[in-house]
Amino acid sequence: MKRRNLWLIAFLLTKAVHCYSIENNCVLYVSPKGDDRNIGTVSHPLRTIKTALERAGEIDAGRKVEVVLRSGTYEISTTLEVKRDHVLIHPYQGEPVIISGGKSVPRNCLRPVKEKSVLDRLQPQVRSLVREIDFKKHHMELVDLHATGFGRPSQSAWTEIFADDQPLRISRWPNDSTVMIGKIQESGVGHEKKEVPFPVFGYNEERPSSWKSVENMWISGYFAHGYADDMIRVESIDTIHKMIHTAQHTLYGFMTDAPWRQWFALNLLEELDMPGEYVIDAKKGKMYVYPPVEKIKSLGISLLEGPLLAIENCKDVVVQGITFQYGRHIGIYMENTHHALIKNCVIRNMGGVGISIGKGTLLAGNEQGHKLGGEPASRVVGDLMGTIYQNILFDREGGTENGVVDCHIYNVGAGGISLGGGDRASLTPAGNYVKNCRIHHYNRIEKSYRPGIWIDGVGNHVSKCDIYDAPSMAILFHGNNHVIELCNITNVCSEVDDQGAVYYGRDPSEQGNIIRYCYFHELSPRHRVTATYHDDGACGATVYGNIYYKAGSLPVLIGGGHDNHYSNNIFIDSPVAIHVDNRMQNWGKGMIAPGGVIDQRLRTVNYQNPPYSVAYPSLSKYWENDASYPEGNVIEGNLFYKIGNVVHGRTEWLDLHNNWVTNSDPGFVDSSDPLKGFKPDAKVFQYIKNFPRLPFDEVGSNLPEEEYLF
Repeated sequence: MKRRNLWLIAFLLTKAVHCYSIENNCVLYVSPKGDDRNIGTVSHPLRTIKTALERAGEIDAGRKVEVVLRSGTYEISTTLEVKRDHVLIHPYQGEPVIISGGKSVPRNCLRPVKEKSVLDRLQPQVRSLVREIDFKKHHMELVDLHATGFGRPSQSAWTEIFADDQPLRISRWPNDSTVMIGKIQESGVGHEKKEVPFPVFGYNEERPSSWKSVENMWISGYFAHGYADDMIRVESIDTIHKMIHTAQHTLYGFMTDAPWRQWFALNLLEELDMPGEYVIDAKKGKMYVYPPVEKIKSLGISLLEGPLLAIENCKDVVVQGITFQYGRHIGIYMENTHHALIKNCVIRNMGGVGISIGKGTLLAGNEQGHKLGGEPASRVVGDLMGTIYQNILFDREGGTENGVVDCHIYNVGAGGISLGGGDRASLTPAGNYVKNCRIHHYNRIEKSYRPGIWIDGVGNHVSKCDIYDAPSMAILFHGNNHVIELCNITNVCSEVDDQGAVYYGRDPSEQGNIIRYCYFHELSPRHRVTATYHDDGACGATVYGNIYYKAGSLPVLIGGGHDNHYSNNIFIDSPVAIHVDNRMQNWGKGMIAPGGVIDQRLRTVNYQNPPYSVAYPSLSKYWENDASYPEGNVIEGNLFYKIGNVVHGRTEWLDLHNNWVTNSDPGFVDSSDPLKGFKPDAKVFQYIKNFPRLPFDEVGSNLPEEEYLF
């Protein structure tokens, strides 16, 4: 009997931590057809990834754990957590694996609309085509729309619906355009204070007067400044005076008399008139859908509020070859990780950012107004923009040597990757990196300052990425000693005014940053779109070997800063190449006033003492000369081909030498495709002394072409 009991105890202990071992590795297999009571072998796999990760946490910390996923879709209702070292998560022999934060629903959950009050609001030609989903009946939460826009924290999205892996859109009017803001009755200028009236503005079109109800109506657009999008709720419409009364404030209020100051309406049953649109009625718990095609293969609903996967306080973790989808916020979150790698993954159809490395911030009570900053918080993005504006030394705890490699990120609600790490006070680099990724069709929900890649901290690296098809920025960075190189950037900033494909600004201590060998092309000539934008006194960047081909209205903008160095760049087919101004001598002089934002930031980093005085000698002398004068900006060894004006601004504000301006072919292999490079005997090598042979063939990702098809 005693021997039998000992055997039973040994068996139970073995079962609790059992795994298939290869050398010192412990392997746990998971399959949608498995059972969490199994031991996790290939023949007896577990059923859920959650259980596998829990088992992994019980295994000796010194051993490497391999979690192998068999083919299928794993629908999760809570965040998957990795909190131990030495973990590899990957599919079995390349089988397709999807981790979903939502639910696949059958097509028959789309039911004909029977409710007369709804049918009466639908346009006659679509009444028989629109369908409804009763979320209460199917035991799913339907999350309502919420305000988004400039100055608001990034947060989890509302409930979205996807057909055949493509996001549907909220019904809108006009369908594919916007309309001008009319007469302003109340500008709503000011923050969200009760004594400040909500904005009231006029409309000139007839269509809004025909809407029968505005109970669930929202409006979106650029109401004041072209870099600041907003989406707010509507209270009522005065059809007699043709005035729209809003129910929320925006940061800048409403303005007129600029081409970007336009709006469109959202979430109206009356405007549910295009295949692929939907309306949310959270009070009824129903979504009304105009299906995009007659026969939909699959329907998905986004549900999970938190990240799909969180990797925290550990090292040597690899996640490889998995598709992540249908979450309402972050796809993969990492915090205080070291040598963690996300490789060959697809992150798509997320409500927020695809991958976030480092903490975000939240205000107490998760307020959604225009109060800057907040306290550090895990598994969120929040108000990073406002936090770093207030505290340039904010440490996100992004860890070191973490990478995102060979990944495809698209159809995400906010940005693609939020990359933090490194200590600005000591200039200690993190060495976190993004390499050979494709990021596109982002900003579906949040636009302003939600770039394809956000970088902060010190010593991080972005290389060989394709970033395209987005209304806002490709790359926004804060901090020091970052490298951005070999990226292929096109069709970004497609909506905005006064933004750059690569953007930073208003902190001269952000030095040592390098932008090299990138291809900026076919950027919008509308409004003020820039390829590389040094805003509001930005200093100390090195920019070389890039191609600017039809790169916006102002390919380069140097806004009053110092010591930016442009060399061996190629500018092609633009009315202007470089804009430079002296804004600190006029409208921006308050920024360099004693106690102003520039003074505060230089003092914060103790700029006249190591490590800043050693790393950036010119910075320690910032106030010795006239800080308002844009000095030290060098433009040398650049090619200007078919450029109307090389400089917009005074040439004395730049040191221009060894450049070549020409309207004749400088020796391209194919002038319509600059990436094919120059002929060996190209004239550019004769006319520009020491012009290098640039690595044209290395620009952009080398992911398979079929990855473009989604």
